[in-house]
Amino acid sequence: MPKFILTKSKVFEQYNKLKDLGLKVSYSLKTNREVGNILEETDCNFSIHILDEVKLIKNKELIWFFLQATNEEQLKELFELGVKNFVVDNEKDLEILLKTTDRKINLLLRMKIKEHSIHTGKYFVYGLSSKKVNEIVKEIKNNEFISKLGIHLHRKTQNTSEWRIKDELVDSLDKETIGNLDIINLGGGLPAEYISYTSKVLPEIFNKLKETIEVFKNKEIYIEPGRFICAPAIKLETEIIQIYDNNVIIDVSIYNCALDTVITHTKLLVEGEGMGKDYLIKGNSPTRDDIFRYRVKLENPKIGDKLIFLNAGAYNYTTDFCGFVKLETEIK
Repeated sequence: MPKFILTKSKVFEQYNKLKDLGLKVSYSLKTNREVGNILEETDCNFSIHILDEVKLIKNKELIWFFLQATNEEQLKELFELGVKNFVVDNEKDLEILLKTTDRKINLLLRMKIKEHSIHTGKYFVYGLSSKKVNEIVKEIKNNEFISKLGIHLHRKTQNTSEWRIKDELVDSLDKETIGNLDIINLGGGLPAEYISYTSKVLPEIFNKLKETIEVFKNKEIYIEPGRFICAPAIKLETEIIQIYDNNVIIDVSIYNCALDTVITHTKLLVEGEGMGKDYLIKGNSPTRDDIFRYRVKLENPKIGDKLIFLNAGAYNYTTDFCGFVKLETEIK
């Protein structure tokens, strides 16, 4: 049977790489819930977007809840559960939050950043303009219900180039605004290794992170990894069930374990690839786009052989397409 294999020690290894830089970590729980369960053994915070996921974390004070089209009823339930940390990306949600709260909270304002990608216009851009952030900080800095105030920088997934954070902050925010901030959350985007992405850029990214930490050393600096922690911690174990015309068919589908392959085009590496002939690896559903890899060199594959995909831990959720069910995750 196909399954995911999660290595706990790798989760802690990736987590500690960020802690060792002097960063606080807020793990994005939507990336993989099983990894979140393991990180509860540490002092990790959690970035959460859905009320039902709040109930999965034991210590609610470690949760940063991202408001999106909120209302007073939802906020009151979050308060009752013990959530006190919030991230807002628009003025309407901010207005409702400040009107509803009757207790001390920590608040991050999500600020838009400039992107230089040809795909920028394809996706919804979250956040307030830097001009608006400067205005809001001045207005609410002395609000009696705000304990700590900060900003959140949303970075696109698999961000391998746009890490000029120090310059971005200095150029975007007034000195007075920066002086009034207690927290800077650098967002996510730390890349994981896939066939189309390299992790060789990480040393340079880490240098940029160190530079930011040094310049803003009087602030609490958070980072919000998802893929970086959970992708390398999990392998996907499958079995070859048919081979013909240089096509390898395996006993699982993208649609119940690797939807990220078609959504963000992150093609998974195969353990031991690089020798032999070129093969296409296809899942066992009837749809034509159920393709894990279009071309991968495999040496003499046979029916019944195990085929292991690496860095398979990010966004490995399932659908009920063709009656598929969620794969088991074995923890080692």
